[in-house]
Amino acid sequence: MGQAKEFLAQQLFEQKEYEKAILIYEDLIETNPNNPAVYNNYLLSLNQLKQHKKALKITQKFAKKASNPLPYIVDQCWILSQMPEENKDYEKFYQFIVQKTTQNPNLAFQAAQQFKSRNMLDAAIDILQKTEQIYGEDPQISNEIALIYLENGQRFKALERYIDLMVRSNVKYDQLKQIFDVYVTDSADIVALQEMLILKVQQNPSVTSLSEWLKWTFISLQNWEKAFIYTRSLDKRLQEEGERMIDLGELCFTNQAYSTAAKCYKYIIDKGSQNYYYELALAKLQHIKFLELQSQDLLQLSPPDSISLAQNWQLYFQELRKFIWAYGPSNTTLTNASNLSWIWAQKFQNIDSAATVLQNYVDAPYLNKKIIAEAKITLGDIYAESSQTYKSELLYAQVEKTFTEDEMGQLAKFKRAELSFYRGDFDWANMQLDVLKGATTRLISNNAMELSLCITDNLGVDSNFTALEYYGKALLFQRQKLNDSALHYLNKITIEFPGHSLGDEVLMRKAQIEKSRKNFDRASQIFDVLITAYPDDILHDNALFEAAQLNQYQLKNTPKALELYQTLIDKHTDSIFIVDARKEYRKLRGF
Repeated sequence: MGQAKEFLAQQLFEQKEYEKAILIYEDLIETNPNNPAVYNNYLLSLNQLKQHKKALKITQKFAKKASNPLPYIVDQCWILSQMPEENKDYEKFYQFIVQKTTQNPNLAFQAAQQFKSRNMLDAAIDILQKTEQIYGEDPQISNEIALIYLENGQRFKALERYIDLMVRSNVKYDQLKQIFDVYVTDSADIVALQEMLILKVQQNPSVTSLSEWLKWTFISLQNWEKAFIYTRSLDKRLQEEGERMIDLGELCFTNQAYSTAAKCYKYIIDKGSQNYYYELALAKLQHIKFLELQSQDLLQLSPPDSISLAQNWQLYFQELRKFIWAYGPSNTTLTNASNLSWIWAQKFQNIDSAATVLQNYVDAPYLNKKIIAEAKITLGDIYAESSQTYKSELLYAQVEKTFTEDEMGQLAKFKRAELSFYRGDFDWANMQLDVLKGATTRLISNNAMELSLCITDNLGVDSNFTALEYYGKALLFQRQKLNDSALHYLNKITIEFPGHSLGDEVLMRKAQIEKSRKNFDRASQIFDVLITAYPDDILHDNALFEAAQLNQYQLKNTPKALELYQTLIDKHTDSIFIVDARKEYRKLRGF
């Protein structure tokens, strides 16, 4: 009965029906006085209805009975602070709290926490500062004051506190990083902090934590060059092996700051082949070179520039072969081996050589099992793109069986479902996709959802699968770079099934094919039609993002790219592209 009454009172309290809640809490406070939730909600309800005198009586009653009356005395202060006519009593109680807390730092923390819970942040700070004046600077007290400053919107005072903690109490950067990540997010605050830290680093060059924090400000503002300079300074000063530099390189790489990432890896390489991170840095640098060449492939180049790019690919190909010969197969170099395999397949149409590179990793028993599985999936992709889907099926099945409950196994299952879709085995494909909708990674789950909806939304009510079969063939041909064949089947859908629900998918694939052919204006036009004609389709966010990328990087149409990113951000808050869209939008806007 008591629990039911408490549940009802809680519901009324949450619904802000305080008068009704009070009637129940008056009974509960008598029958269950030791329940803190009952006491708190009763007091808050009385305060909401401005029944301050009644609230005071409750706090006095509990203070008299409690072995530790301090929280209830703080509550009396809180109630009195809302009764201007009782100002003298407020001062009396507050001075009593000051007297007790300055005798015992633990009581000071307790009182400060209670003041915080009543949103009396200035009082909480005052109590802690008075305690600090008596007992001297204490990291725990200083950190608590800084946290309250942050909650109170006094950010600069908080930041000064944290700087003092680092300088005077030798508090490590790692101990405070989570606080910075949560509370210091505004770019104006970060710039101001940066200026404070530059001065403090000059005054206290031996305090490593300050330099770490200063580096954090450069990273937060995506000033990668200065982040590199300070990381290099830290590495040299502390005579480290380069772990910080490897971490920064990875961060730069993730944010597509490839030139600074390359500097980070070159710095490690210059330490010599005995360095722990030497091979990793070499592998990362090789991968950056590959991505830079790939990005140039997507541009509309003049004939001389095209010849120069082809020569650069040839030089890089020879360099990469030497690297794989020297360092592969290893757990570090699979990405580079995949790149070499891609060059063999895409640039030289030599599928056997492409497969051999990856097969060496598949056959290396000393490699990590996940590395071998990843090599099998990449090798399966090579075969799928060269009309040897039966070999792909076998490799994907092996990975799925070995990593049944793992992300790697889920990826393999999705790729098998794709192959079934290409073959027209829609029922089996859909069964696999239904399982993958709850996949560990959002990317696999999202892709499974899209392909599953494509099947369920587009199977004809009269069991006519022809249009969907055409689409499956088109996807396989697109994947195999047989664009004329892909377009043939996409056009057959349009001609034979006018107004078919596959219309949006057909437009998406046509736009992608035109982009791959460097017909960028034509691709942009098709994306525009898709975005306008299918505003509520599941592919709408995909189309917005791909069109924005096309306008940003190939067409150099910044205003339109910004508009497309903005539409995606506003309309598709749950999109898998939302994080990248916001990042690209900020990059284009310059903040």
